[in-house]
Amino acid sequence: MHDLTVIGAGPVGSYLASLCAARMSVQVLERKRIPGGKACSGLVSGRLKDILPGHIVQTPGLIQHSVKGARIHFLGEELELRKKGTAAYVIDRDLLDKRLAEHAESLGCDMRFGTSVRHVSVKPDRIRLGAGKASFESKMAAGCGGAYSVAARHIGARPPELLSGIVMLAEQEDRSDCVELWYNKRKATGGFLWRIPRGHQTEYGAMGTGVTIAGVGRFFGLGKMKLAGKAAAPIPIGLVRTYAARLLLAGDEACQTKPWSGGGVTYGLLAAQQASRVIGKAVEQDDFTEAMLSKYEEGWKKILYRDMQAGLVLRELYKDLEGSELSRIMHNLDSMKGLQGRMDFDFPFSRMLGGSLGA
Repeated sequence: MHDLTVIGAGPVGSYLASLCAARMSVQVLERKRIPGGKACSGLVSGRLKDILPGHIVQTPGLIQHSVKGARIHFLGEELELRKKGTAAYVIDRDLLDKRLAEHAESLGCDMRFGTSVRHVSVKPDRIRLGAGKASFESKMAAGCGGAYSVAARHIGARPPELLSGIVMLAEQEDRSDCVELWYNKRKATGGFLWRIPRGHQTEYGAMGTGVTIAGVGRFFGLGKMKLAGKAAAPIPIGLVRTYAARLLLAGDEACQTKPWSGGGVTYGLLAAQQASRVIGKAVEQDDFTEAMLSKYEEGWKKILYRDMQAGLVLRELYKDLEGSELSRIMHNLDSMKGLQGRMDFDFPFSRMLGGSLGA
């Protein structure tokens, strides 16, 4: 019996497994047969280089391009937010998943692909995960399987909002240094559409309710464009309970996403660091109670909660305000250009409100 079973070999699951591997026996169960395949824009902040091991970040082809800011379009208004240096990297998300899974395996993790966990049951001395005719037992488990997957359903952690995300890759070179965003309530209710320069390709996408691949194609006029790929995925937004006896959640399964953008890679990786510390103590003390695992939620909230909560308030304002009111907000933001050099695309509200991260 393993000490820990991680459900999901996405970046958060594989990273968490690798962090725990030195102190315990770790098993990873992934429903797909190979890593990757998630519809994701792959736009991440420079924190990626601080979080992940250097040999992974330096993988040739992982970082495809970099941008310095974003150009926002709304009701005929345009606002450009820029940093003096790199604001974000555009990465090959499939390659990131592959390298992190390989890293976890190299550290001794038992990686099992093509294994779909469908049932969770907690026993007095273990947790049992049912995957068809097979079952897997361990002292505890971590659900990192995506939006409202099996572990989240076991806890009852239903996302307050579950949006659709669309990604379309066009064989169109674009080496510009700015992401473009369009806020259009009719085309992407509760979200936005985007265009991301990926260097040798251009990405078009949208998140919101009711968004479709066909709708994104029409908005950007992609009818005759040669596409390298297109995909869709759910994006969870909100705050949920992330622990129970012998079980915790991380990444999309824990709704650890940015309410203003839907991005979750950086937040999930930071939460995985907190999870690994608490899991290590739980295994060392043979204590897998809710009281012990609640320390994980306390830990990740010290880092992420302030900005997530502020982002949720911003979402509600966006959904409720009329166009003229939002236009005034755009003008006010445009007058704050002095803040742009210090803009933090992961923690914008912590920076604007003052104080250190986790305050």
